[in-house]
Amino acid sequence: MDAIVLAAGNGSRMNLDFPKQFLKINGKPIFIYSLEVLQKSKNIKNIIVTCNYEFIDRYKMYSDDFGIENVTYIKGGNSRQESVFLGLQHVSTPKVLIHEAARPLIAHDFVEYLQSFEDEDAVIPTIPIKFTVSVGNKYMTNELNRTNLHNIQLPQIFNTKVLTDAHEKAIKDNYETTEDGTLVFHYGGKVRFVEGRESNIKVTTNLDIELVNNILKFH
Repeated sequence: MDAIVLAAGNGSRMNLDFPKQFLKINGKPIFIYSLEVLQKSKNIKNIIVTCNYEFIDRYKMYSDDFGIENVTYIKGGNSRQESVFLGLQHVSTPKVLIHEAARPLIAHDFVEYLQSFEDEDAVIPTIPIKFTVSVGNKYMTNELNRTNLHNIQLPQIFNTKVLTDAHEKAIKDNYETTEDGTLVFHYGGKVRFVEGRESNIKVTTNLDIELVNNILKFH
């Protein structure tokens, strides 16, 4: 199985002047945490990293510094969806794992757990929604039953052909979404939800960095 790691963000939401994936936690860039886990997985053949090509030398430098091998760096797209599609052009295995560099706390056993669902076209980890969710702008226009809502996480595993076909259809239809399970579902694919992990935090704010730091202290 090949893996695509999305690491082409520019850090704008955190007011950074460098890619967010270069933020260091305990002296290590956050994208390296994911690469280390995936590199140790016996079922991961190659790792394709979509990156901000302006900083390509820096990505490679960090890979060398931390002994990361079997990695191909490619230029990311103008959107997350485009980056995944570009990454798929380099995948040569029937199944593909999609991950994002902003989630540094994945664990080896969690990756193996996701890989155990061999017969599914799409395997999507989720955690329950624990807060009340409603719809509206200035005023509430609808209520939602959180029992049926899912907070979607990564990594995710797909049948490569099913995911590629969905992306090609989306390009023709000019359809965009922020996550690949939704894309596969939109085009009629069967998407399997599995249990995610509360600790699998996505780093999007400075508070998230503090949370990740605290969790790592107990690992």
